[in-house]
Amino acid sequence: MAEVDELSAHELVTENLRRLTQLGGLPLTVVADRAGIDRRELFDVMSGEYDPDLEWLCRLAAGLGVPLSALFVEPETGRGRLDS
Repeated sequence: MAEVDELSAHELVTENLRRLTQLGGLPLTVVADRAGIDRRELFDVMSGEYDPDLEWLCRLAAGLGVPLSALFVEPETGRGRLDS
């Protein structure tokens, strides 16, 4: 059973996308371009207006230069949500 404070899959992807772009010093627009993803679509996903499919998520991970699993890493225990 899911804990009350667990992040949804969408929240995990969004939080990890923010964290990974900050760590890499990459603007979201550069990640979108590298991934071959429409920039507006990327921002729509982040705002929850669009649900990406697996292929889209694979392209996003490739644009970030990370494995797909990096988009679904839970924050460390006790840290709560990742910084935005």
